[in-house]
Amino acid sequence: MDISSSKALETTSPKKSQNLQENKKGKKRWYIPKRYIITVLGSLGLFNVYAMRVNLSVAIVAMVNSTSNLNLTEFRKIKECPSLLRYKTNTTAEIFKGEQYNWDSNDQGIILGSFFYGYLATQLPGGILAEKFGAKWLYGGGVLVTAIFSLLTPLAADLGPTAFIAIRVLEGLGEGVTFPAINAAISCWSPKVERSRISTIVYTGALLGNVVAMPISGWLCSSEFMGGWPSVFYLFGSLGCIWFLFWSILVYDTPSEHPGISQEELSYIEQNKGAHSQEKKAIPWKHIFTSFPMWAVIISHFGHNFGFLILLTEMPTYLSTILHFDIQSNGLLSALPYIVQSICAMLAAYFVDKLRTSGNISITTIRKISNSVGLFGPSLCLLGITVSGCQPFLNVLLLTLAMAFNGFVYSGFNVTHVDMSPDFAGTLYGITNTISNINGIIGPLIVGYFTQSGATILNWNYVFYITAAMYSTSAIFYAVFASAEPQPWGIKKSEREKQHPLDTLKS
Repeated sequence: MDISSSKALETTSPKKSQNLQENKKGKKRWYIPKRYIITVLGSLGLFNVYAMRVNLSVAIVAMVNSTSNLNLTEFRKIKECPSLLRYKTNTTAEIFKGEQYNWDSNDQGIILGSFFYGYLATQLPGGILAEKFGAKWLYGGGVLVTAIFSLLTPLAADLGPTAFIAIRVLEGLGEGVTFPAINAAISCWSPKVERSRISTIVYTGALLGNVVAMPISGWLCSSEFMGGWPSVFYLFGSLGCIWFLFWSILVYDTPSEHPGISQEELSYIEQNKGAHSQEKKAIPWKHIFTSFPMWAVIISHFGHNFGFLILLTEMPTYLSTILHFDIQSNGLLSALPYIVQSICAMLAAYFVDKLRTSGNISITTIRKISNSVGLFGPSLCLLGITVSGCQPFLNVLLLTLAMAFNGFVYSGFNVTHVDMSPDFAGTLYGITNTISNINGIIGPLIVGYFTQSGATILNWNYVFYITAAMYSTSAIFYAVFASAEPQPWGIKKSEREKQHPLDTLKS
């Protein structure tokens, strides 16, 4: 047994020592590693917040009295790829349940984008607070606040656009803390050799939230259940509240605080967590923003989110106006890429962790390879779409492949925040996620600018060219400047002295 293991056992509480002895004697019941519980609940938390974010994109179709907004330009949109109109079944009989509102396209755009104004405001504070006070209640509270305002959404819609926009901003404020907070939790609970898997499983919860929310929201909008479209917000809001109960009971901020953790798991996590300090340190803002590896993560996150958010919000429109898939097919096809992306992300994470365990390739090289696949792959697929023309199934295949390749980023830049500095993982993610989610506001504006003269193949190709360029540029910058090694500004002084004892003696 090494020295660190001996110290860990010496500091073990009597209760945990007894648990260990019982485990050795075979008297203890089947044990579920606590880091796995954190991982699953963390993933379900992101599932909930993403479902509550994207459900409005589907529900707003049912909430708006579309007949009052029809015009000649909209009618002309179906002239692109006319031979594909055979795929578009008669949807005029589609009846949505619930109150409808006379919101024009401008009102709808403001409502859909208002979420991001609140979301951006709490990203960085979320990371800082999670590092200072712990991620448990911040992450759980963020999901709970989002759920409560989701439940209030139908009431706000009845009060008018202003109240509805206010609710969406408040919902964004609540959800904004969740991603930085869970990243801080990952830094506390994930051993280095499992970091890619744990991080990927957690973050793919958001992808699965898209997969489930889109088709279920569409079905609920046409059902009699709880008044039609209001049931979308009641269902996912209620799920968020139920999730909070499990999170508050089963989760603790750090492994050492968990009363039910085994000594073996505690020692394993602590010995394989990397350079991580329990001391509260001042955030080295200057060093962070003058670090090229940090800027590599910022730019890579920005490029990824540019493409991800454009495809997330605009893919249903593309499938409908260009490829003429009907509403039901559209919902299923919109979800398909995220199903494939989730599977590929988890497979990639498994192999990346195995590769890291082998020690044959440096962690920086592993991250760069993963990130390059995750960003260059979608870029090539989108360029393929620009030359495929009116071939619906080839286009859907390319879109699905694009998101499949994109799943590799979860073992690339996304986990590099923790690699560079476990102590500031929440703050770093708050910084990059704040900057990257500006795309939630500017992305739809770019799409609107190029498609304002009509949803044509040429106009959509411009969107795909720009998105491919963003993917490629951010991939190149990361490949040149990124580092997944612990950064000097992210390690406390005593740790640096341990790593460079000769330098300390010389000074």
